[in-house]
Amino acid sequence: MNNIYDLVIIGAGPAGLAAAIYAGRANLKVLVLEKENTGSLIMAHKIDNYPGFPNGLTGKDLYQEMKNQAINFKVEFKTATFLGLDVFSNPKVVKTDVENLHAHGVIVATGWSKNSNSKIPGEHEFLGKGVSYCATCDGAFTRGMTVSLFGKGEEVAEEALFLTRYSKQIQIFVTDKNLQCNHDILETLTSNENVKIFTNATLKEIQGSEYVEKVLVDIDGETKEFKSDYAFLYLGTKSPSELYGEFAKLDNQGYIITNELMKTNIDGVFAAGDIRSKTIRQVTTATSDGTIAGMEAIKYVLLKKKRESNN
Repeated sequence: MNNIYDLVIIGAGPAGLAAAIYAGRANLKVLVLEKENTGSLIMAHKIDNYPGFPNGLTGKDLYQEMKNQAINFKVEFKTATFLGLDVFSNPKVVKTDVENLHAHGVIVATGWSKNSNSKIPGEHEFLGKGVSYCATCDGAFTRGMTVSLFGKGEEVAEEALFLTRYSKQIQIFVTDKNLQCNHDILETLTSNENVKIFTNATLKEIQGSEYVEKVLVDIDGETKEFKSDYAFLYLGTKSPSELYGEFAKLDNQGYIITNELMKTNIDGVFAAGDIRSKTIRQVTTATSDGTIAGMEAIKYVLLKKKRESNN
């Protein structure tokens, strides 16, 4: 395993950036996953209640200052969509639409979208009836079937490779110009006559009666119809409850439950900022959460690495 991070922080809002500054300053190898030009901080026209700025500033300016400070401590940033977290692996696996990342510790600081993630027509209707977000979970149900995967990067490639054990026909629809993944995996997929890869492809709709029967896909501007018994989606369309509920305890509104040290029910996984179950959600409280999460993550990672080096 080549590239293992001490800490992966999911989200580049005030909570994630505060945590990154502390962890980077402690000389941890830190990666922050972000979505460029998105988030409530960047969208804030003016912030005039953040201490130290009596004349106020835009959210984008505050974001950039905090990001620059993190970069000064050698924190890395990557633009990617978070798709899931494997907490049973050691190190943990952070799944994104670009690649799968390995980390000793993880901080979830994604904030909370006021609107649910957009859904593909038919996605909700056929969830559990042919629509799935996890091939390794549901692959055994696809024996002798035609399946479709939508997304990009390592995640889609690895899931497609897993499905070759079961599925009769595998259709990979990639949103990019090519499928960017491990060379050996790509070679294995392209040499398999039961696997077809389509590029510049965007899923438009999932159709069927009781179960999924076909998918409509835009390829190079033309909508085409494909038979499909299963549709595996890696597009970031899960709602927060669906996404985080796979590994963390949530309150009845879908927020992640932590203790006062930002620790979730999973060892080495922390949550900070608006995604956390709490009463007040402000930039100042988010940076406070991030500070605590960062400091606790530092302790967790250092102790974990010390124990492993002694074994």
